[in-house]
Amino acid sequence: MTNFSKKQQLKEDNQSFSFGWDVEKRPIFFNPSSWPVDAGIPIADRYALVRDDNNKCLSVVSSRYCPFYNKRFEGIVNAYLKVGSKNPMKKEFNGGGKLSVQLENKSVGSEALTSQILADTGSKIDDQHNGYITMINGHDTRTPWLFGLTIVRIYCRNTFLIAMKDLNESAIFTGKHLPHWEVKWEDMKATVQAASSTMQDFMSDIEQMSNQTWDPQRNTKFFSKVFQIGGKKQSKKFGTMLWNFNHVYDMYADQYGTDNKYSVFNAVTHIVDHDSTKKQKERGWNQIGRGQAIKNRAFKLLTA
Repeated sequence: MTNFSKKQQLKEDNQSFSFGWDVEKRPIFFNPSSWPVDAGIPIADRYALVRDDNNKCLSVVSSRYCPFYNKRFEGIVNAYLKVGSKNPMKKEFNGGGKLSVQLENKSVGSEALTSQILADTGSKIDDQHNGYITMINGHDTRTPWLFGLTIVRIYCRNTFLIAMKDLNESAIFTGKHLPHWEVKWEDMKATVQAASSTMQDFMSDIEQMSNQTWDPQRNTKFFSKVFQIGGKKQSKKFGTMLWNFNHVYDMYADQYGTDNKYSVFNAVTHIVDHDSTKKQKERGWNQIGRGQAIKNRAFKLLTA
């Protein structure tokens, strides 16, 4: 891929996400002497929660109700798009009364951003880490707002309810549409913004890797340092692993059309993420265990 193609692809990947509408709290009026009415007596402590694109009323709420605006999740999705996530999948049900947006948690940038958020919040990583980054919200007074990871792909109302049940038990952030829950949103926003800033620095380092050449003759020494198995150079296992590493490296070098440091880094992450056992993945080996330590060593060596 040429530098121009890379820049064009990056531009396409970083397209901003929007639901295309949001909600407003509007007063409700009643005029007993005529119907329909344009104005009248405001009904105390009752407001219509209305879509701002088609004026559809999604629910009737009180003054204590705090809308969780669509633009809030838009900001989170766009933070992921900036680090390489693609194709956000949005769904709306009940005319927008319930909605969701998901991103596959599989690119280098999205996994790194999710890992940073999980680390910052002290959340545990399990087999769901390789599923979907999922955001759920409702404007129907019954559905809370939720942010977390689930293996459920939302494509209909039933899967929406399954994913919501899943997140009710394991969400990284969740809240109700009430004033004191606004603090939770502020915590979430601050966490994601801080993690996103860190990851954008990370992606800048990745970009530098892609512009720095690499000599494949260094693969053996690099492999030994990163995987820390230099004392077993004569073993059959070492030979097999090194052959596999070189094979994966060649695959990425061919894909990018050049020998560069990014190809080496991708070879390491590919082996750790795709060649680990099912049991290792379930334990989060490739995210918080020795597998993650291997990726960190590779990153430090290549950006030193």
